Amino acid sequence: MPADTSQKKSLKDLIVDAQLLDPKKAEAEAGRCGNNTVLFLLRLILKNLVEREKLLDVIAQGWDIKAVDLSTLEIDPDVIKLVPDTMQKRYNLLPFAKEEGILSIALSDPRNIFFAEDIELRTGLKVRPYFAFPDDIVAAAQKAGFSRSAGLSKVDLAGEEEEEAQKEAEEKEKKEGAAEEMPAGEAATEALEKALEAVRDQSKEMAALGEEVEVGAAAAKADVTEVNSNAPEVEKLMNIIILAAIREKASDIHIEPFEDPKGKKSKMGVRLRVDGLLRDAKYIKVPWAFRNAIIAKLKIMTRSMNITERRIPQSGRIQVMAKGNPVEFRVEIVPTAHGESCVMRVLDRRSVQVDIHNMGFLPDTLENFLSLLKGIGGKKNFGLILVVGPTGSGKSTTLYGALNHVNRPDIKILTAENPVEYNLDGIIQVPVNPDLKLSGDKVFDFSSALRSFLRLDPDVIMVGEIRDRETAQIGMEAAMTGHLVFSTLHTNDAPSSIARLVEMKIPSYLVASTMKAILAQRLSRRLCPDCKRQADPTPDEIAIYNEHKIPLPAGAKIYQTGETDCPTCGGSGYKGRCPIHELMIMTDELRALCLKEVAAEPLKQMAMSCGMRTLVQDGLTKVLQGMTTVREVLGGASETAKEEEKKEEPAVPPAAPAQAGSEKG
Repeated sequence: MPADTSQKKSLKDLIVDAQLLDPKKAEAEAGRCGNNTVLFLLRLILKNLVEREKLLDVIAQGWDIKAVDLSTLEIDPDVIKLVPDTMQKRYNLLPFAKEEGILSIALSDPRNIFFAEDIELRTGLKVRPYFAFPDDIVAAAQKAGFSRSAGLSKVDLAGEEEEEAQKEAEEKEKKEGAAEEMPAGEAATEALEKALEAVRDQSKEMAALGEEVEVGAAAAKADVTEVNSNAPEVEKLMNIIILAAIREKASDIHIEPFEDPKGKKSKMGVRLRVDGLLRDAKYIKVPWAFRNAIIAKLKIMTRSMNITERRIPQSGRIQVMAKGNPVEFRVEIVPTAHGESCVMRVLDRRSVQVDIHNMGFLPDTLENFLSLLKGIGGKKNFGLILVVGPTGSGKSTTLYGALNHVNRPDIKILTAENPVEYNLDGIIQVPVNPDLKLSGDKVFDFSSALRSFLRLDPDVIMVGEIRDRETAQIGMEAAMTGHLVFSTLHTNDAPSSIARLVEMKIPSYLVASTMKAILAQRLSRRLCPDCKRQADPTPDEIAIYNEHKIPLPAGAKIYQTGETDCPTCGGSGYKGRCPIHELMIMTDELRALCLKEVAAEPLKQMAMSCGMRTLVQDGLTKVLQGMTTVREVLGGASETAKEEEKKEEPAVPPAAPAQAGSEKG
């Protein structure tokens, strides 16, 4: 991707510094073009204000970019079609060559910092920019059979300077006299109206270049400080936010309004959840005036939300292409005191790990879990298997791995999900929609989907989440009648899941007889493989191992975070996430205890005596294997986050594109 050119000099400054044009003359000509680089270039060329060759030399040196003579090239129309026509017109560019994953682009304003991200996000190709004059781009596009307009070529420029100078002098005289008696409020209103008019004039000029821009009419009396959701800048911002999230392997994007009562520090904050921790995307600046426009743009992208409704929460999904691969976002928008807030869950299908052997299980835990999945088919293996944990702990990913492990042609697998996060071949996935009203008072929720499933002759059923008594009851009845049922539940550990189900008014005898196993899991940050280091355990760490009855061999080393300048992890010491598990298999002893006692602690002690390894024990074992740290296992992530805030944040996102995080709940 090209380097950030936003700090390079403007075309006007380059011309003045090279003494190609008088400063006042350059200022006047640039002002007549609304300081638009493309229009300014056209004006200089068509009016012969600067020699073409000299102008080309100044631009090439000042902007450090190579120039291309499009008139000597035979451009393949298929190369031009790689970039949407609307994007070509918006940035006044033309693709002219493609080789080895690199797309060569000719454009007139290489100082624009958004065009490369836009094109790379849509095409998956690296962009190599070249400079070309606007009229050369138009001519080359027309030569290749694509319609373009040169914009100012139809304007009569003769004698324009004198007429405009006279008009400006007269208007200035009138406005100076009127401003003396104008109240401050009216002056501000007039300034805003002038700003809107300037935008409208520029829009007309851009339309002459083939770009469609919509500007709201002043007669509507809308707040002219707000930005229309159709403005190109809004689309640019959304592309930057999405691209940053994909590059940093973020699992969630948070777009939140924070209003300052004094109006000085109001901002639209953007935060990314990377490896389980939220961090500010300080390199993404969303102007406060864009707060409504950017939310409206998101609603439009979902194609299902009501853009005019700002009083109730709304849900939707967005799909974009990144590097030629589809990336989906689950969008949730809620109204707040200062505007609407949005969270986008990144669902990158490339990053989901559906091979259960590569999900970070300890060998004995994996062996015990897979033994529960043997004998499926012919209604020989039945019961309920729960995967429990908080939101974002990887429950859905583990369920997908289990389903993928048992997926074969002789087994019928049905899933009920809200929504379907990832598509799995050979599995019938049903998206439930509780908001959809059917005839009468019926709704299409998990319980109604389960009732239908029982008539479809399945061997394996997966229910996205047990949220209420009815879903739990039907799921357990299905488990009793020869079906293997998978589902999730929000509890802290495996033993407390029994009490949670009983609290839903499920009889303890039904829970005891149908429950096959409960797998609790968490996600801790994984140590960076390039900078992690070994150290002797501290007395506190030794005490922790002794307390949790994990043997610590003599001379054992504890892995810790490494250098703060590691390029792989950006100095955080962590890269990716590591799951920790707690597998409670329902033995006869546990079933008997469930009929008498459902409290978590007695069940935990009984399960540990039957061989269960707790979450902390599993995590401490993985610390010795160099996967994570003691602090992460014990839940010290918040302290780590505070320490990381003191470190310097990167000015820009990492240069190398990366996939979104795979671990999602």
